[in-house]
Amino acid sequence: MHIHIENDLSWPAPLQLSAERLRARLDREAGLPAGITISENGDPARMPAAIAGADVLFACGKPNLRRARSAAPDLRWVQVTTAGVEGLVADLPPDLILTNASGVHGDKGAEFILAAALMLNFGIPGFVTDKEQRAWRPRYGGTVAGKTATLLGVGAIGTAAAAALQSRGVAVIGVTRSGTSDADLDRCIAVSALDTVLPQTDILVSSLPLTPETRGLIDRRRLGLLPEGAGVVVVGRAAVFDYDALADGLADGRLGGAVLDVFPQEPLPAESRLWSCPRLIMTPHCSLDDHAVYLDGCLDIFVDNLRRFCAGEPLVNVVEAARGY
Repeated sequence: MHIHIENDLSWPAPLQLSAERLRARLDREAGLPAGITISENGDPARMPAAIAGADVLFACGKPNLRRARSAAPDLRWVQVTTAGVEGLVADLPPDLILTNASGVHGDKGAEFILAAALMLNFGIPGFVTDKEQRAWRPRYGGTVAGKTATLLGVGAIGTAAAAALQSRGVAVIGVTRSGTSDADLDRCIAVSALDTVLPQTDILVSSLPLTPETRGLIDRRRLGLLPEGAGVVVVGRAAVFDYDALADGLADGRLGGAVLDVFPQEPLPAESRLWSCPRLIMTPHCSLDDHAVYLDGCLDIFVDNLRRFCAGEPLVNVVEAARGY
């Protein structure tokens, strides 16, 4: 078996995998077949030659998978180090298995969402705006217990976030495609019933991937269904929301605040109105990742899947191209 590593050298160094590091990890694992070979590349122009003969691709980046398969006809499985795969599925050959890094973000994502929910409950985005305006506007309120959070998406991040929020007494409603979830939720509904829960939502949290079904899901009309003073947290894909409508709701004071980690264009252009939008806390797409442990988490998924792959067993985190994740 031959494993090829394709790195994107524009990514931070801690998110790039060397052949030596992968070899050291595989040498510590029992039960893997002997004779596994490994190659590595970081130059997209060299990818066709570098990947030739590979059975498995470990992608620290988002290579064109149709091009990869053309260069490596025996390629059967690709493991990527991202959870979002919207840039990959369009070029995914139908007989090529793609697995993602879903689950690696869960712990940190849950803490960030809990921190964001607490900030929204205590009006911190508003106090930040008051500070910028040199305005002294005391506002008083209670704890987050008894509030309702609606989670758009209950994957690894949503599941962990639900537990964190419930530990503070927050009622959690999960929203999934099917209306079911294995997570411990107070209630779970299908996306088709979303409008029925938005009017009772104090904090709307999105960890959704971007698919044809989720693009534009929270538009101006749905933001208008939220109660006055509600807060919004977005750590999934930005295009799920209408950010212009969100900015309008923050500017006119109908929304209590927002914490956004993702944006329609990144880095956010200097001319974006979001820079001066009131009651908005922005983080530059870093809420979910811990570079000190991220690649190790991806390797845990890969090694588990490698055992399964060699044994002819079903893999975990398999992406379904039709649904986009």
